[in-house]
Amino acid sequence: MTTPRDRIWAAAPWLALAALIAWSAYHRWAVLTATPHPVGIDGYFYPIQVRALLERGELAYPASPVTFWLMAIVGWMSEPIIAAKLVAAVGGALVALPAFLVGRRLGGALGGLAAAVVAVTSGGSFYLSLEFVKNGLGLTVALTAVWLALRALEAPRPGRLLAVGLAAVVAVLTHKMAAVLTVALVAPAVVVELRARLGGARAARWLALAMAVAAVAAVILGALAPARFVASRDLAAVADSVDGLARWGLPALHVPHRGRPDFVLALGEQALIAAGLVLALVALTVAGRWTTRLAAPGRAADRAVGLAAAAVVLVTAIPWLAVADPDGLGFRLRVAVFAPAAVVAAAVIGRGLGALAGRWQLAVIAPALVARVLAVEPQPREGIVVAHPAMVAAIAALPGRLPPDAVVITSERHLGFMVVWYARLPVRLRPEPVPPARRWRLLAGNRIGLGSPLDRALRAAHDQPGLVSPIGTHPRDPSGLVLVPEATWDWVLTQVPPATARHWRAWSTR
Repeated sequence: MTTPRDRIWAAAPWLALAALIAWSAYHRWAVLTATPHPVGIDGYFYPIQVRALLERGELAYPASPVTFWLMAIVGWMSEPIIAAKLVAAVGGALVALPAFLVGRRLGGALGGLAAAVVAVTSGGSFYLSLEFVKNGLGLTVALTAVWLALRALEAPRPGRLLAVGLAAVVAVLTHKMAAVLTVALVAPAVVVELRARLGGARAARWLALAMAVAAVAAVILGALAPARFVASRDLAAVADSVDGLARWGLPALHVPHRGRPDFVLALGEQALIAAGLVLALVALTVAGRWTTRLAAPGRAADRAVGLAAAAVVLVTAIPWLAVADPDGLGFRLRVAVFAPAAVVAAAVIGRGLGALAGRWQLAVIAPALVARVLAVEPQPREGIVVAHPAMVAAIAALPGRLPPDAVVITSERHLGFMVVWYARLPVRLRPEPVPPARRWRLLAGNRIGLGSPLDRALRAAHDQPGLVSPIGTHPRDPSGLVLVPEATWDWVLTQVPPATARHWRAWSTR
C-alpha cells in the first residue's frame, strides 16, 4: 500500500526537475529579451526563416526544418523574433527532461537529477540558446530519442518501436549533430541487446544488414540535401578537426589574434568538467572490480549508453582538437559536450551510490546538486553577440537606397542576415557568382578601421568624377556602415597600400 510519504518521495524528483526547467528557461528568456533585437552571430537567421515560412510556406535557406516549424507555430501567434527567442529559451531548458529520463535509468532518481543539472547549468547549454538554437534543440531531441530507444530495447513492443522511429526522424530533421549523437549513444546499446537476445552470430548478421542500410540511406540523403543531412563535406570536416596545437584548458573556441589578446571561449570550463566526470566513472569502474558495492546498476544496454557517452566526451577532450574556427567541427563538439556529459554524470551517480548507505545518498548528492545550481552564473554572457542599436538603425535605413537589381556582398554573415531581415535585399558572401554591375560591397566601420587608408579612400571616392559615391547610412559616423558599388570599390583598392588591397581582394568571410 502506498503511503502519503511514499507519494511525496515519488513526486519530489519530478517537482525538482520542473523547478530546474523553469529556472533555466527564465534565465535564458531574460538574456534573450534584454534586447529587442535577435541575439548571436546567426541571430537574424532564425526570424528570417520563420518569416519565410509564414509568408511563403518555405524556408528562405536550406536547413533542417523542425526548429523553424516550431518557431513558425509560435510566430503565427506572435511575431518571428519573439517566436525564435521563446523556442530558444524553452527548447534549450527542456534538455533537462530527457537528460533526467536517461539518467534515471543509469543512476536512479538522483542520477537523473544529476544529469538534468549538468545539462542545463553547463555553459554550452546556455550558449546554444543564444547562438546555435537548432543545435540546442537537436540535443534535446537526441537525448529523447536515446531514452525512447532504451525503453524499446527493454520491451520491444510496437508502440515503443514506432516512437523510436519517429524520434529518429525528428532528430535527423532537427540537426545533423542530433542524428549523429543519437546513433553514437544508441548503437552500442543495440549491439549489447542483440547479443543478449540472439547470440553472437545472429546479432552480427543483423548488425551488418542494419549498418549497410543505414550507410546507403545516409549517402542518398547527403547527396540529395547536403545542407540538411550528413554529407561528404561534413566527412571532410572530420579530417580537419585536429591540428598540431595542444590546448590543455580544453576551450570551446580559441581564436589567435596578431597584436592583441587571443579570443578564448571556455563556456564555464565545461569540457574540463566533462572530462573529470569521465575520469570519475573510470575510477569507479576499476574500483568496482574489487567490491560489489560499486557495481553498475541497471540493464547492460543502459550501461552501454553510459560508456558510449564517456567515449564521446573523451573525443572532445583531445587537446589537439582544432578549435580556432567558429564554423569548425572541433568548436561544435566542445560546445555540445554537455549532453553526453550529463549521461556520464548519471552513470557516476549510479555507481557511486553503492558506496553510501541509503539514508546518506540523498544527504550527499542532493546538496551537491543544489550547490552546483547556486554556484554557476544563472545568466552567463560569455561569447554573447548583440546587435548595436546604431548598426540596426543603419541597416534599417537601406530600403530604397540601392538600385532594384543590386546584390549586397558582405564578408560578415551576421550583417548579411540583418540586411535580409530589415531591407529584404539579396545578399551573398562571395562576389564571384554575382555580375560586377550588380555588386554593392557592404563594409562596417570595425572592418574599415576609422581613419585608416581604406577609410580615407572611401571618403575620397565621393569627390571623384565619374564614380558612384559610396552610401553611408550609419547615424553616428559616415564610415560606420558603407555600401560601395563595384566600380567604385575597384578604384578604392587602387588608393590603398598594396598589402591592404591584397587583403580586401581576397574578401575573407566570417
